Amino acid sequence: MGVVALAALVVAAAFDTKVLSPQQVAELNPPAFNAESYAADRFPKVTALIKEKAVDLAVLAAAVGSDQAAAGEKYGQDLGTGNFAFPVKATGTVKEVADGFLLLTVPDVPKDAVVRVAVGSAVSGTPVRDATGTIKFGDFTDQTDYQSVANQFKLQIQKTVLAGLDTSSLKGRQVTVHGAWSTGGPPKSFLIQPVAIEVAP
Repeated sequence: MGVVALAALVVAAAFDTKVLSPQQVAELNPPAFNAESYAADRFPKVTALIKEKAVDLAVLAAAVGSDQAAAGEKYGQDLGTGNFAFPVKATGTVKEVADGFLLLTVPDVPKDAVVRVAVGSAVSGTPVRDATGTIKFGDFTDQTDYQSVANQFKLQIQKTVLAGLDTSSLKGRQVTVHGAWSTGGPPKSFLIQPVAIEVAP
C-alpha cells in the first residue's frame, strides 16, 4: 500500500509541475539593476529637460532670497527635507578659476552672492538627478541604487561635459551654463552642477 501511495504521489506531482520557458524564468528573476547603463541612457534626457526647464539664475536668486519655499514650489523639486533642487541657467563672466570651480560674475545677481560652477572634485550628480522631478526614490529598490544613479551622473558630467573643457583658458571669458542647483548650502551661495557649458567666442 505504501508503494502504491508513493507512486500516486509522484504521478500527481508530475501533473502539477509547470515547465517554464527561458523568457518566463527571466521575468521571474529580473537582472540586477545596472546604474551605469541607466545613467548612460537617462543623462542625455535629463540634460535636455534641464535645458528646457532652466530658470535664469537672476530670477531664481531673487525668488529664493524672497521666499525659498515659494521659489521651490514654483521652480524646483521638493527634496522633502525643507530643501529644493532647481534646473538653472547662468550666463556670466569667469572671474576666477580655482580649486575646481569657475567663479562667475552674473548680471542682475546680487553682488554679495557667490556663483560657482563645479568643474573639479566638487562635481555631484545628486542635484542633476533631482532637479527635473522625473527620477524619484520610489523608482528604485533601495537607497543604494538611488545613490548609485547620482554617482553615475557625476561620472557622466565628468566624461561628457568637462573632459574637453580647458578651464585654464576661461578666465575673463563669457560662459553660459545649464545645470542644477540645490539649496542647503551657505546663504547667497549658488553652486551649479553643470550639464552643459558653452563658451562664447
